[in-house]
Amino acid sequence: MNRMGATTVQPHTPWYRHRWPWLLAIAPAVALVGGLVTFWLAFTTSDPMVVDDYYREGRAINQQLARDRQAAALGLHATVSLRAGAAGAAQVEVTLSAERGSGWPEHLDLRIVHATRSDLDAEYVLRSAGGGRYRGTGTLPPAGRWLVQLEDPGRTWRLVDPLVTRFDAPIELRAPAP
Repeated sequence: MNRMGATTVQPHTPWYRHRWPWLLAIAPAVALVGGLVTFWLAFTTSDPMVVDDYYREGRAINQQLARDRQAAALGLHATVSLRAGAAGAAQVEVTLSAERGSGWPEHLDLRIVHATRSDLDAEYVLRSAGGGRYRGTGTLPPAGRWLVQLEDPGRTWRLVDPLVTRFDAPIELRAPAP
């Protein structure tokens, strides 16, 4: 009350002028934005590494191990060189040697597989240049984590390096020890 006996009314500020509603709304707003981003990522990206038929994949692993053992029995060793050529093409050269006799096939298959992005995978068919040397062309892979696999056309053996990060130096592929 004032001196004249009238009551004074304090001005009422609207809710949005206070800081507490805004501070309390931050956590739900961040959760909503995070949920929307997660939803968007789930529908715009693919999951190429998910396998539907686990049993068949498990059997394929045993076949791959048999191919590794065959490469070890032959004492295979390969040196893979990739050099940048004209117009972004890569010149691929492989020198293959064996401790125990192996007839050299007419061509070899070289696969360079990216660790997470299947759209970057590359396959090269390398033609024999004689004496265990093979040549081919293709695209030069960008920097990243790669699996390099060399195999014969009959898929009886393979040489693998599961962690290649650069291609500016020769890559040595050796059969695993038996």
